[in-house]
Amino acid sequence: MRIDVHSHFIDLEFTKHLQGRASMPRTVLEGGVYVVQCATGWHLPTLPNIVDMDVKLRDMEAMGIDRTVLSVSVPGPEILGGAEADDWAQHINDHLAAILADYPDKFVGFGTLGFGDPARAIAEADRCIHALGFRGIELFSNVAGKPLDAPELRPVFEHVAALGVPLNMHPGVPLNRAFIDRSTLMVPLGFLYDTSLNALRLIESGVFDTAPDLNLIVPHIGGVLPYLHGRIASYSRPSLHFTTLPQLQHPVEHYLDRLYLDTVCYHVEALEYVYRFLGPERLLLGTDHPYGDYQTAAGIVEQLHCTAAERELIYHGNAERLLRLG
Repeated sequence: MRIDVHSHFIDLEFTKHLQGRASMPRTVLEGGVYVVQCATGWHLPTLPNIVDMDVKLRDMEAMGIDRTVLSVSVPGPEILGGAEADDWAQHINDHLAAILADYPDKFVGFGTLGFGDPARAIAEADRCIHALGFRGIELFSNVAGKPLDAPELRPVFEHVAALGVPLNMHPGVPLNRAFIDRSTLMVPLGFLYDTSLNALRLIESGVFDTAPDLNLIVPHIGGVLPYLHGRIASYSRPSLHFTTLPQLQHPVEHYLDRLYLDTVCYHVEALEYVYRFLGPERLLLGTDHPYGDYQTAAGIVEQLHCTAAERELIYHGNAERLLRLG
């Protein structure tokens, strides 16, 4: 059994809604294909295997994936702001619920939130879990240019924790884009920096102390956090050189070690490092379908030097436990 926790869909109606916007993101029609201009130098076409679930199912079969957790692709509805963002979050979640109803044995859902109004975001999180049967909430690495430790977002995260489901982070257009002006810089570097930055900001905000049951999935084997773990921990301790430190109940490394990471990467040496560092219990199979070299991502766990039992945890056991899948 293989469960892919990192795979995308889009609501084509939302994509069309972005046509004619004065600022990015906006959608243009090129040769009969809708293309979302997310940021300068970074454009996403609406590929058949992100729109048509029958095409996605064929790709899943080719990759050996038995079940997929769907989350909405960039851009999310939060970029619209206000009531419009919350309205479109509901629309996208309804679209996802219809997909799950059509393919109940193949797809699981992560809901999306508009964050236009915190009260509506909380109400929509409740609807996603209790009414629509989703197994978590997707969270972009920033909310329309706000870092994730913005005070108005915290009640939403604490409420998601109380629901007993994880937050699944995905990169958005990075907060810091100086000289990141093409996709070859945005996707390999800017994405990983933004997820790492905002995961650490969330930790330092203290939300994991006020909501100790909060589980956060950080994509792409944790961005740069595993590799900088020692440096982050060292500079977060009392020192003669630093006077402003996060007021947390535990050392920062305690929270870093509680993160879940998906396995989306493209060379096994990186995955080997994260496995040796974190152990198998915090790793979740991911492909990032239909983006990047998803075939390599789907097969890379097979190359990992681990026990058969540990590989089964990564393939499905951890996801079944975290997402409460029967």
